[in-house]
Amino acid sequence: MTVKIKKVLAMVCLLLCGTSTAFAERVSLAELELEQNGAPVKFELVGEKLNGGYANDLLLLMKNADKKILTAYKPPVDGGYNCLLEAVQVQEDDKNVLLSIGRGNWRAGRDFLLLDFKEPKNVREVFADTDNFGVVKNVVWDGDAIKVTMADGKTHDVEIDQDMLEQINKRGKEPAYNGLTSLVAHDFDGDGKDELLSTQSIVADKKVLADVGAMWRLQEVDGKKEWKTGKYTIMLASSGKNNTINDGVDAEDYCVLPRKLVLPGGEATYPVVAYKNNPALQNEVNALLMEETKPLLEKFYHGEADVAFNVAVTSPYLLSLQLISGKSSFVHHNVHLDVETGKLIKIEDILDTKQKDLFKLLNLLNNNKSIDFTKGLPKEWYIKEDKLFFLEIVSGKEEVAGFALGNLHKFIKQQKWIGKNSD
Repeated sequence: MTVKIKKVLAMVCLLLCGTSTAFAERVSLAELELEQNGAPVKFELVGEKLNGGYANDLLLLMKNADKKILTAYKPPVDGGYNCLLEAVQVQEDDKNVLLSIGRGNWRAGRDFLLLDFKEPKNVREVFADTDNFGVVKNVVWDGDAIKVTMADGKTHDVEIDQDMLEQINKRGKEPAYNGLTSLVAHDFDGDGKDELLSTQSIVADKKVLADVGAMWRLQEVDGKKEWKTGKYTIMLASSGKNNTINDGVDAEDYCVLPRKLVLPGGEATYPVVAYKNNPALQNEVNALLMEETKPLLEKFYHGEADVAFNVAVTSPYLLSLQLISGKSSFVHHNVHLDVETGKLIKIEDILDTKQKDLFKLLNLLNNNKSIDFTKGLPKEWYIKEDKLFFLEIVSGKEEVAGFALGNLHKFIKQQKWIGKNSD
């Protein structure tokens, strides 16, 4: 539902126009460059960063090319973690700004606000804080099943598998469904306007029982724009006790956040990175990750494959992510990022491939003769613990060959890439 926000308080104006000391206490949390009304503008989310990564007293500034503040928007959310800004096209005119704010670490939900700055003095909440309640209206236990009531009034019976039931204590407490965990924009019907896909989790005893997906379309009803929801999908969560697929990571300088989509044909989860003190680098990294992930998501949107990810390495220098795509069988695409620069790391940055002895040694140590190292190195590789693995599709099957890094020490260019593993 479209909502008009209140005018910025006089105290906010004093904050922006007052002493430099007051403003210096605030730091930049996220930024986004767009075009509004035919002119380039920059959006900057600022706030007071506290210990533990929490930021409060949030304020979203809109600046022109000369860095002059055109308006300031104060979110209805007091504060949060791992803030992100993204561009979303849900209307025919200029793109809107999607602000998301974490309620805790990567496991926690997020608050989403979709903002229209077409009239700078009258910022509109296209997707408001009340929309974050999602489409789940009630969840109760019914024996070993849950009854889920949706926004359309229909109730769905969902059986919970025995493995999951053994991991939780459901006595005395009904399952929780506290708001959205993910909100993703995609143009499904090709009309140039995005639909929104929301996901919210149903939780019992700190365990996710199921994820509920819904599609949101902005439509005009009686001269007013309103959200219409549909394609409700309830997807049971994995019951594996030690399953780390789709888990995020809280590292020293950044956080890997899972972004989950649920549709009638399947589910997709992909990574987004929030830097703790570098908004510009945050944008570069997420743009690169989306470029790598987009082909997999397109298959998901067409019902051809599910998508998942795994964090392979998190060090102060190297972040390695494994993107997984498929249905009955799966392929793996590995993305390696320089944490300090946001650039892709290639195998040539790890190993000195100009030395011919490297290939001789790899062929000698190779335990999978399906991969021929005389023709060069496969493009797909990853590091796990103290081993380097190469992946190659041979005759339609994914083949893997692993090598102890200690055996390759003469060919390793920089030891910093061989860092602490997330495992």
